Amino acid sequence: MTRLDPSRFSPREGFRGIARRLEEEGFEAWVVGGSLRDALVRQIGGDTGPAKGERDLATDARPEEVMALFRRTVPVGVSHGTVAVLEGEDRYEVTTFRRDIETDGRHARVVFAASIDEDLGRRDFTVNAMAWRPESGEVRDPYGGAEDIEAGILRAVGDPAARFREDYLRVLRGFRFAGRFGWEVESQTDEAMREAVDGLSVLSAERVREELTKVLGDPAPSAALDLYATRGALAHWYPELAGLAADRDAWLAALGAVDAGSAGAANVRLAQLLVRASDTPDGRAEAAESLLSRLRFSNADRRYVTRLARLYLPFVGPVDSAAEHRRWLASAGDEWEDVFDLHFAGARAEGTEEAERYLAATRDRVHDEWLREPPLTLVALAVKGDDLLDLGLSRGPIVRLLLEELLEQVIEDPDRNERVSLLEEARRLIEIGSLADA
Repeated sequence: MTRLDPSRFSPREGFRGIARRLEEEGFEAWVVGGSLRDALVRQIGGDTGPAKGERDLATDARPEEVMALFRRTVPVGVSHGTVAVLEGEDRYEVTTFRRDIETDGRHARVVFAASIDEDLGRRDFTVNAMAWRPESGEVRDPYGGAEDIEAGILRAVGDPAARFREDYLRVLRGFRFAGRFGWEVESQTDEAMREAVDGLSVLSAERVREELTKVLGDPAPSAALDLYATRGALAHWYPELAGLAADRDAWLAALGAVDAGSAGAANVRLAQLLVRASDTPDGRAEAAESLLSRLRFSNADRRYVTRLARLYLPFVGPVDSAAEHRRWLASAGDEWEDVFDLHFAGARAEGTEEAERYLAATRDRVHDEWLREPPLTLVALAVKGDDLLDLGLSRGPIVRLLLEELLEQVIEDPDRNERVSLLEEARRLIEIGSLADA
C-alpha cells in the first residue's frame, strides 16, 4: 500500500510550529487538504502543477481554544470551525473536526466532530480524504485515497450520488482534479456526476467562477474543460460555449489553443475560448460580456476579456503597410501584445511552424512601429478641442469627429502631427463642411 513518505512532504517551520503547539497542549493536529494529496502525487512521480504551500490543519481543538493558544489569529469562519493563524507573513487555516448534519446542494450545516475519521468521512473524493499527523507520523486513509492516486482513479467517498447532492460544486471540483492529474473517473462516480449536473444551477456564481479560474490556472486545462463539455455542464453556466463544444473538431482546436497559452494568464485563456464563440467582433464581445457578467467577474476583468474577444479579428499581417500596423495599434491599445498571445497560442496548437513564423514576422513589424511611439490617440494630437473652437467650430460632437479625422491623417503619416499644419487642415475641413458659425 502506498504511504506518505515524510521526506516528500516538508512543511515550512511556521506550519510545523502550529501543529507542535497544538499537540503540546493536548490536542491533535492533522495535515489535510490538497497539499497532502499533492505530496502523494509527487511521491509517485506525478506532476501537481505549481508548488503550493501547506496551509490546512485539522484539529480537535475548538475555535476559541485555537484563538487562545496563538497570539495572532483571524476568525475567518468560526461558525464552521475555521481560524486563521498568522505566523510572520504566512497564514494557515486551522479547522476543528466537523461533520455535516444538513445540506442543500449549496450550503452545509455542520457540527464539530470528535475524531479525524469523522472529519474525513464528510469529504468529497478519496484522494482528499487522507490525513497525516506530523508529530507521530501517523497516516489516516480510511477510503483508500493513496491507492486511488497510484492507480490514477478519482472516486467519491461513500455513495457518489449522496456526495454530489450535499454540494454540487463537487462535480466541478471532480472535473478539475481528474483533468489536472489525468485521472480516470471511477464508473459510479462518473455516472453520478452526469446525473448531478442539473444541480449546478443552484450554486452561486462566485463559487463557479472560482472553480473555472482554478482550471484555467492549471498547466493544461483542456482535460477538465472537456469534462465540462462531455458531462453536460456547459449548458448551465457557459451556454456561450455550448455551441462551440457541439462541433467536436472546433472544440478540440480551441482547447489546444487554451493549453498552449500561459497558465499565468487565466483571462487570456478564457478569451481563447470566447474568440471562437462567434464569427463577428460584436458577437464575440457579446458572448464574453454575457459569460463574465453571469459569473460576476470584476468589471475590470469583464472589460478586458470582452475587449480581447472583440480585437481578435480582423488582424494584421506582415505585408500590411506601416500605416495599417499603426491603425491596428491604435484600435488595440495596451492589449496589443495579449492579442498576439491569443494568435500565437492558436498557431502553437496547430503545430505549424509556418503560422508561427508568419505571426513572428507580423509582431516584429508591429513592435517596430510601437517602439517609434507614433501618435495613436487624441491625447497625442498636436491640436486640442479648444484649438478647433478658436477656429469658429461650434461645441458638440462635431469637435470630436474633426479631431478623429485629424488623428486618422496623423496615423497615416505621423509627420503630419504638427500644430500649424493640423490647424490649416482643420480650417480646410471646416470650410468644406460649412461647420463654422455663420
